[in-house]
Amino acid sequence: MNNLKYRRQFLFTPIECRQLEAWQIEKVDNHFIYVHPDCQFEKSSGFYDLYLIGYILNPHAPEETSKQILDNLSNLKDVSGFPKKLYSLAGRFVLIIKTDNDFIFFNDACGFRTVCYTKEKDNFFAASQPLLINEVISLKKIKAYEEYFNSEYVANNIEHYLPSGVTLYENVFHLVPNHYVKASEFVQKRYYPFQKIKRRNYAEGVIAFSTLLKKIILAAHNNLDLTFSLTAGWDTRIILSGCKDIARDITFYTLRYRDMDDKNMDIRIPRSLSESLNLNFDILDCQKDITPEFAEIYEANSYMAHINDWGKIAFGMSKTFPGEKVAVKGSCSEVGRCSWYPDGKHKAHLTDEDLLQVEKGWRDVAIIREAIRKWHESIKGNNFNYPLMDLYYWEHHMGAWQAQSQLEWDIVQEVFTPFNSREMFDIMFSIDPLKRKYENPALYFDTVKYLWPEVLSEPVNPYPFKQRIRLFVYDIMSYTGLLNIYQAVKKRKN
Repeated sequence: MNNLKYRRQFLFTPIECRQLEAWQIEKVDNHFIYVHPDCQFEKSSGFYDLYLIGYILNPHAPEETSKQILDNLSNLKDVSGFPKKLYSLAGRFVLIIKTDNDFIFFNDACGFRTVCYTKEKDNFFAASQPLLINEVISLKKIKAYEEYFNSEYVANNIEHYLPSGVTLYENVFHLVPNHYVKASEFVQKRYYPFQKIKRRNYAEGVIAFSTLLKKIILAAHNNLDLTFSLTAGWDTRIILSGCKDIARDITFYTLRYRDMDDKNMDIRIPRSLSESLNLNFDILDCQKDITPEFAEIYEANSYMAHINDWGKIAFGMSKTFPGEKVAVKGSCSEVGRCSWYPDGKHKAHLTDEDLLQVEKGWRDVAIIREAIRKWHESIKGNNFNYPLMDLYYWEHHMGAWQAQSQLEWDIVQEVFTPFNSREMFDIMFSIDPLKRKYENPALYFDTVKYLWPEVLSEPVNPYPFKQRIRLFVYDIMSYTGLLNIYQAVKKRKN
């Protein structure tokens, strides 16, 4: 189990770390880059020296490898050109740029390859998460550490998380998606969005969306050994529709976890769909009792470890998931599906309170309130015409909650997320939000019909009768304006 400690993580440090001597190691001037043996690591020397932790994909040149993409990037002669070059690239990566006298850190669109960083006596340290930095210097927990873990929010939320940007250690910060940090400056700077979204014709949008999805999947198929997860939901169904040309060459799976049984729609529907499409499909049993040895390593890999839920599932995967495969997940598709305004109607003016109330319990945690206030203040007048609630979901739900999940599950799998692409999000944002609202998104339905209509032979997220009634009432209230009145009254009561 020694190989599971800090699996697929990295450390950037001016201090040598003897505990990691079995890792991939690169000495760069007075610094060391340590990368776990199971994490891809590439370097390239051009106008700048570049170091890639993880993998990167180019959907517009799907045959290119991570190394070839990195070689092309290394020939850029101006650091300011990197944001636009990264715009169309997918993957899960940290990119370190070495200039004459500095190091600059970027990562993938949703920050799924996480970066946390700190300074001590003018020395810069970075890693996948704080406990790895703690291997070379002593970190101190802040007062909010106990306040957070003792909060009602954590007690009532099995998948609790902090917003992006903050940690519970003194002077240790988390890199927010769409930001970079220079070692010399120690201040995150936003580099995206950098242009306004232009509304496009719906039919053209469906074609652009469908085409890019297929290209991203093809680029991944050419470079990674993929296995695709299936659920009853839209996110995996839309990805499946982009796999028609390669479906015979790949495998599919569904996880059985928590209290799921054969009647659960996330088991029943993928199984039936796989039979009708003749997919190479398996159900992975993750309902196993976690061992003390695995639990100890899991908790040591991240101070935010969700041992009583994600940890239990991860242990099950350690026994059933094919370790050589890269798991394909539908995560972050929700960024473009109006997830935090499901009726597709975005408020013209948002307050800090509006942002906090979308995650029940956040308003009661001081460090979270302050983090959201700062983020909201920084984005005002700086979001071009991007829907603020979508950016918020992107950077703080995907960039924190989902990023933490992927960090924890690095112990058992590498992950590929097709929707982790700024170009993809821009296409979605350019389409009328009423066409991409959370429930029954027309964009997804029409895309599936265009790419592989047989994928709709099974229902998507079929709801029980009572839930269908609730959704019907919600839609009526939203249409008539009663929903706004109800929410205003509820807010005053709180």
